[in-house]
Amino acid sequence: MIRIFFWLALLVNLALFAYIQWGGSLTRDANNLLPPLNPEQIKLLGFSPAAPSSAAVSAPAVAAASAPEVPQPALAGAGAVPASAASTTTCMEWGEFSGTDLARANEELAGLKLGSKLTQREIEHSIGYWVYIPPRKTPAEVNTKISQLKELGVSEYFVVQEKGQWQYAISLGVFKTEDVANKFLAHLKAKGVRSAIIGERQTRLKFTVFVLKNPAPATLTKLAEWQKDFTGIEMKSAACN
Repeated sequence: MIRIFFWLALLVNLALFAYIQWGGSLTRDANNLLPPLNPEQIKLLGFSPAAPSSAAVSAPAVAAASAPEVPQPALAGAGAVPASAASTTTCMEWGEFSGTDLARANEELAGLKLGSKLTQREIEHSIGYWVYIPPRKTPAEVNTKISQLKELGVSEYFVVQEKGQWQYAISLGVFKTEDVANKFLAHLKAKGVRSAIIGERQTRLKFTVFVLKNPAPATLTKLAEWQKDFTGIEMKSAACN
């Protein structure tokens, strides 16, 4: 066993001696076998860490072009309309109407064809006022007075037919307050109607209010125009029921 270790150690020492003696010349001869460098043929390649090579860009670009577009959900803060804002409803009330004014307002609104956007509700007042011409004695006198009213430009009236103290009286308008009745009477006198007076009615009077849901600007313009022809009529916003 000792002899084996002796010979192995001898071989290692011989190999080390040979490398020290001839290793440098062997390395120089190997370097001389490499082809010489040509500096004029060397090109410096530009490199930017932020700009990937064309090969790295082309493949993902093709993949992105062929991939189907996936719709993105709308964000509430980026143009989406909240449900509460989209469902907001506004209403306008036009009234109060009675008698011939009510019939005329119904006729005007029918021409707008508002459908379900137009509803109406009734209001009852226990005491009201009316502008009227005192009862005539005969139907002939009533007809004569009506002809005079038409000549003065008054076309809205109602002849009381029920028997009693008011038979053949000519009603020109019914109002819920005395102030509005006085204004209407002044309007009639300016037209030349001299026989009209104001009276208090101790009865329960019903008036009609029209309710318009989400009225269009054109509709509101029409109402404003018509309102000038009605005395004591208001147009105002109201809560939708």
